[in-house]
Amino acid sequence: MLVKIKLEEENMEARKMKKNEYDISKVTYKSLGLVENALEEFLQENIEVLTQEEDYDLMVIGKQVRNNNNKRTDLVALDSNGNVVVIEIKRDEEDMRMRKDNFESQAIRYAASFTKITSVEGLVEKVYADYLVRFEHISRDLAIETGISRILHFLNKYDSFDNFNADQRIILVASSFDTNVLSASAWLLSKAVDISCFEIAPQVIEGEGGAEYLLEVKKLLPLGSDEDYFTEIISSEQKRPSERKQSQGTRKTFPKLTHMLEVGIVEEGDEIFFKNREDYSQAFIHTSNNVEFQGKIISLNAWAKQFAASGKVNAYDYAIVKEQKQTLSELRLKHYDMFEGMGFDPIQ
Repeated sequence: MLVKIKLEEENMEARKMKKNEYDISKVTYKSLGLVENALEEFLQENIEVLTQEEDYDLMVIGKQVRNNNNKRTDLVALDSNGNVVVIEIKRDEEDMRMRKDNFESQAIRYAASFTKITSVEGLVEKVYADYLVRFEHISRDLAIETGISRILHFLNKYDSFDNFNADQRIILVASSFDTNVLSASAWLLSKAVDISCFEIAPQVIEGEGGAEYLLEVKKLLPLGSDEDYFTEIISSEQKRPSERKQSQGTRKTFPKLTHMLEVGIVEEGDEIFFKNREDYSQAFIHTSNNVEFQGKIISLNAWAKQFAASGKVNAYDYAIVKEQKQTLSELRLKHYDMFEGMGFDPIQ
């Protein structure tokens, strides 16, 4: 929720804030005269809005990419883990209903079409070169060379070259989601398909100086730790329809490492180690949701996965802060009052 406030100017030493009398209203892209392509172009130029609270970065490498069945992917990107990312965008629920294919199944087919790409050169020839020609007006010959160089630089920056296209990620974006899409996406998550749903909705504020416009970016799926999230999905699937309706909105969102740094629970440079792996897992908390491990900056999750037998683990439950002798989960719970007012759910 967005709440518009104003600051009282009378006393600068002890300023107060009051709710602004002008409300923030949710509107549709259609009512603003924006076509579906407007949101697509916005994300093409501002892809970072999807990763501000994620442990990976994105590099856009394709737009309206055709596959063998003459279907078009809205945006194609590469993430800092080396995965090819398919980003499908629908302006409103009406756009979803007008399509012959389901939103999520369409994205799955697009993602599947990228599984056969095994080299950076192949990705550039089939996707990125055309993007550079169309949007940066680079000649075709130069586009191949430029594309390979840029992707290699991106992968080497995050030390992810060896993981190039080992998996594919799906991101669905819309101003609102049909419950069927969310239900199907949740099921795909439970089957280890890497799929996320982001709600990006326009807001308008009618004030004295005219209308001001905002975009609210909200991640709907997945949220919370894997264990908490999937328990919620399984239990809700087993309930009767009336019970499921009452339990809507129970998915939890908790503070991440970047928030723990922000409020001072941990500090940059604090040493951590993986539970029962102290001898060879030492790392140091870095900025955002990253750590420094063996001289490289990687995400907290990527660090933890190296020491988990299954390769899948909730890093906060296993990362012990050496000086405080507690896990990040324990410290987060112990000092949870420090996050008051930041919009996180209570930890039960």
